[in-house]
Amino acid sequence: MTPVLALVAALALAGGGIGFGAGEKEGSAGLTVTTGYGSELLIERPLDGLSQSSTAMRLLDGSTEIETRYGGGFVQSIQGISGTAGSRSSDWFYFVNGVAAERGAAEFLVGPGDRIWWDFRDWTDAMDLNAVVGAFPAPMSTGFDGSDWPVAVECPVEDAACEMVEAQLARHGVEVSAGERPAALRIVVGDWRSIRSDAAARRLGSAPAVSGVFARFFQDDGRITLQGLGVDGTTVREFGPGSGLVAATRRAGEPPVWLVTGTDRAGVRLAAAALNPEDLANRYAAFVQNGRVGSLPIVRPGPESPDSGDPR
Repeated sequence: MTPVLALVAALALAGGGIGFGAGEKEGSAGLTVTTGYGSELLIERPLDGLSQSSTAMRLLDGSTEIETRYGGGFVQSIQGISGTAGSRSSDWFYFVNGVAAERGAAEFLVGPGDRIWWDFRDWTDAMDLNAVVGAFPAPMSTGFDGSDWPVAVECPVEDAACEMVEAQLARHGVEVSAGERPAALRIVVGDWRSIRSDAAARRLGSAPAVSGVFARFFQDDGRITLQGLGVDGTTVREFGPGSGLVAATRRAGEPPVWLVTGTDRAGVRLAAAALNPEDLANRYAAFVQNGRVGSLPIVRPGPESPDSGDPR
C-alpha cells in the first residue's frame, strides 16, 4: 500500500538552520543532486561535521566533482553535466529546504537540518521557480536562511482534508500557529472552487514563469480538470474528478504559500494524504490520482498512467 492510501485508510478508521558557536562542529545536513526537475537522482547523502563556514558550494565541492565559473560563484557542471544554451537553456539551480536561495551558493551558510537540493533543468519557460514541495517537511520544520516562519493552515471550507493536513504536520514535528499571523508560511487547503480567490492560488491561472507551478485548473461547463504541464508550459495530461495537487509558490522575500487542492473534495483529501516525505521527495510539485502520486512538470510524456508506478 502506498503512503497516500495507507494514510487515507488510517485516518478513515480514526474518524531555519541552527547557529553555531565559534569553531563548533556539530550536526548534519543533507545533499541531493538530481537532473530534469528531480526525475533522475544522482546523489543523496548526509553532510556531517558542519561548521560555521560550511557553505552550500563548499559542501557540494567536497561531495562530488564540480566545475565553477565567475570566480567560483557559479556552478557550471556537476559530474560532467554542464550548462547549455541555445534554443533551450539548461543550468544548475539549488534550493535550501525547498526554497530557492536568493544569493550564490558560495555565500549561503548551511546549518544542521538543512537540505540542499541541486537540480539540472531546462529553464527556458520558467527560470524563477522560488519554492518546491520536494523537501517536506521543510521549510515548515526547518525555517529558511535564518527565518523561522510560523505555519498557518487555512481552510476556506471545513473538510476532513484540513484535519489530515494538520495531522501530517504534527507527525513531522511542525506546530501550527493559532490565529492570524501576517508573516506566516500559509498552507491553503480546499478544492479549487473554494480557494481560487486566494491571491497565491490565482497564480495557477498564469504560465509557470509567473506561478512557479507546472499545473493549472481549467473549468468547462462547470467541470473542473487539473492540467499537468510539460517543461515548455504546454498541457501534457488532464486529470478529472478525484484529482489532487500539492504545490508551492513564493514571491521573493516572502514566506512560501503551499496549496493542497484538487478538482473536488475527494481530490483534496488525496492531496492532503500525499503530504509526507515519501510521496513528495524530490518533486517540484505533485499531482495525485487514484492514490498514486506523480511529479510536475511532466518530463516524460507518454502513455504511462499514474496507476503504473511513479510517473516522473
